[in-house]
Amino acid sequence: MTPGAPLVASLGGVLAAALLSFALAGAWWRFARHRVLDLPDERRLHRVPTPRGGGIGIAVALLAMAPWLGPPGGAFAVGLAITAGAGLLDDLRPVPALAKLALQGLGALPIAVAWPLLPALWGPVAAVAAAWLLVVALVNLWNFMDGSNGLAASQALLFGAATALLAGLGTPTAWLGLALAGGALGFLPWNLPRARLFLGDVGSHALGVAVAALVLSSLSVDGGQAAWAPLLLASAFLVDGGLTLLGRLVRGERVWQAHRAHLYQRAISHGASHGRVCLAYAAWTGVAIGLAAWLAAAPLAVAWGVTLGWLISGIMVHSLGGRRWPRPGTDPGKEARE
Repeated sequence: MTPGAPLVASLGGVLAAALLSFALAGAWWRFARHRVLDLPDERRLHRVPTPRGGGIGIAVALLAMAPWLGPPGGAFAVGLAITAGAGLLDDLRPVPALAKLALQGLGALPIAVAWPLLPALWGPVAAVAAAWLLVVALVNLWNFMDGSNGLAASQALLFGAATALLAGLGTPTAWLGLALAGGALGFLPWNLPRARLFLGDVGSHALGVAVAALVLSSLSVDGGQAAWAPLLLASAFLVDGGLTLLGRLVRGERVWQAHRAHLYQRAISHGASHGRVCLAYAAWTGVAIGLAAWLAAAPLAVAWGVTLGWLISGIMVHSLGGRRWPRPGTDPGKEARE
């Protein structure tokens, strides 16, 4: 094999996933534009009825990549099909929150069995349970953070591409990361800067499953030595999603209901454009990717120290942003622009 062959094959894989995702999103748009609409309300940021479910192309692109994962590929495909399928059902006709959570849990199980989380650390049973919780958590994190044009897809694109490069081109983890990046790339023209099509739960669930599988796959290879890397790469969503969830729990709110309390939602409600918000989150993640590349050869203590410092910085930025853009109900704000 020539030295450049893995790079050429990787670029080909990204292009194939992007084209498949783009084409299927377009086909779905033609079907859904009069049938499967996300209607505006007081909890959403858009003003125009918009078809949802366009992330079905991402799910199919990821399923098409499953054979390149080796033995865990079948488990990944089954888990993805169940979890993204639950999202698709909810896009077509709302599913009760507990029923959707049960289906997410069912889909997470084969992935957790295929890639238990650090079994050498706490044993096989606890490792499967921890992996299962991780999958469910990341599926819901990407679902919660999918509320602004381009945000969820662009963050998944960056996470997938960075994880592929850190894992090494040609590895199963890299193929999964590149398929995720390509699928998200193919969807973005439909969703940014103006949304003609939304991911829907089928898309956000597929993104969350793929991100979780990337984390578990990469940690299974190095025994958890680089467990700091996913924290860096997903820090934008972990900080915003985590702090928002914590705040809502403290205030006694029903955390499973739609809301406008995330920092990105508050920024848009106060006048920031969807494009600027997407760019700001991407810039944060871009710096995190640079740090991860630098830390790949650093001592483990340094890597963890920088990662913790980065997360603390994120908490501080979130706090400052919260003062600038208060929660709905504490300031009249401004209506979001479509």
